Amino acid sequence: MRISVTCKLDDIGAYDFLRPIADIEKVTEIKVFRDTAAIPGEKIKYYTPKMHGFSLLGQIEKFFQMLLLVPKDTAISIGIYEIPHGLLAFLVGKLKNIPTVICIIGNPAYRKVRRGLRRFVMYFMLKRADFVTATGRKSREILINNGVDSEKICVLPNPLDVDKFSPSNRGKVYDIINLGRLSDEKELVNFLHIVDIIRQKNPRIKSAIAGRGPEKERLQKTIRELSLEDNVSLLGYVDNTADYYNSGSVFVLTSSTEGLPRTVVEAMACGIPCVVSKVGDVEDLVKDGENGFVINDYSDVEKFAEKIMLLLSDKDQYNSFSEKAVVHTRKNYSRQAATNVWRNILEKVCGAENV
Repeated sequence: MRISVTCKLDDIGAYDFLRPIADIEKVTEIKVFRDTAAIPGEKIKYYTPKMHGFSLLGQIEKFFQMLLLVPKDTAISIGIYEIPHGLLAFLVGKLKNIPTVICIIGNPAYRKVRRGLRRFVMYFMLKRADFVTATGRKSREILINNGVDSEKICVLPNPLDVDKFSPSNRGKVYDIINLGRLSDEKELVNFLHIVDIIRQKNPRIKSAIAGRGPEKERLQKTIRELSLEDNVSLLGYVDNTADYYNSGSVFVLTSSTEGLPRTVVEAMACGIPCVVSKVGDVEDLVKDGENGFVINDYSDVEKFAEKIMLLLSDKDQYNSFSEKAVVHTRKNYSRQAATNVWRNILEKVCGAENV
């Protein structure tokens, strides 16, 4: 059984997305059309356009690559993120009569990106695709409310390597941490104000932000303005993210929009309790008052600070949250959980006896 995939994602994200599909025994080959090759894997073969540095030309070249190299007996054509990758998978699927799956990996209601013509094209495709995957229950409800058939929407967990992301006995370096792209929707200036509030009661508070992006200079300026040089470290890119998670006591997400944040899944798998804004499908992952805290308003820095200080001061609650976070992620966000979703899709397309 052959599978076709077109995507962007980062190297690790692409590999972690593909592995659950490759784990299905009857899948023999996954042709992946991507700007650059990612981590190699059994059954996975990458195809890259020579003009990938030129955005539109690269996508046109990729489309013709797919037309040439995707055989008509391919079981499904998968596009990860609706435009351009979902569009390419959709067009090739329709031209070659191959069932199409479009994977929504962000918040489908994020109007800064999904608006106007882009939104029209997105829902035109989603309503005509054979299957659609969303990252959680809230995203699924948004798609249904916009006319996508509920029967073809599957919730696909962000899978992770539970052997790599697991609790460690290493000593804590930071009280609170964050990891991700330094972009405006992450609202990391709020993170700094949270640190500033906590510092009033705990002058020795230590925090870290890992990642790269366009907000770096703004964050550096805010750190200077708030005199947080001794309390906040901007680490840039970190190689070993599992070690980084385990170096922190509490993971904090201040985003104004998300799908299902992979960073929160990884942090919880490492036993790090999370305090997160109520965005996207995060409530599928963080159960407020059970394995973490969910803050209704991403700009409510006082509430963030209150919940973080509670966790840092109450060892019993901290340990309870930590243990429940590990159990929840291992049960619901393992590679096997994602494989089960893909197996179900393939059974509906190809028949249970063929998968």
